[in-house]
Amino acid sequence: MSNDGIVIAEECILMRSSASSKRALITEAASLLPAMDPDQVLELIMAREHLGSTGIGHGVAIPHSRMPDLQEPVITLVRHPDGIDFDAIDGQPVYIVVMLLVPDDDSNQHLELLAKLARMLQRQSFRHAVIQAKDAQTIVDLFAGKIQP
Repeated sequence: MSNDGIVIAEECILMRSSASSKRALITEAASLLPAMDPDQVLELIMAREHLGSTGIGHGVAIPHSRMPDLQEPVITLVRHPDGIDFDAIDGQPVYIVVMLLVPDDDSNQHLELLAKLARMLQRQSFRHAVIQAKDAQTIVDLFAGKIQP
């Protein structure tokens, strides 16, 4: 797994969200991407959410969208200490939100990254390690496969 990790930049991680709604949390996630228009990101992600919640259960959501003019995939991660209603399939609050944006023209990469994120986050030990991480660098290392949960 160590060669097959996922890159999340440290500055794209929010350790403690204070959002009170799904929309507010997605806005926080979008604001972690200074090179992008947060309103456009919010609009794209919310359009995807209207098709069906990206809350995959076990306290995890992976909101995602394709984005025009994006050169490479971008991932942000937001932790919510109290959990937030994300219309998850299991009806439970969401504590870990991993937002994925991919170039508009690359559906294979989009699906591969989404599947890889879902596989990682379906493991209880991995989710627990993300929740317990004391700093953003630890989360970066977990996703990169440098730390085994």
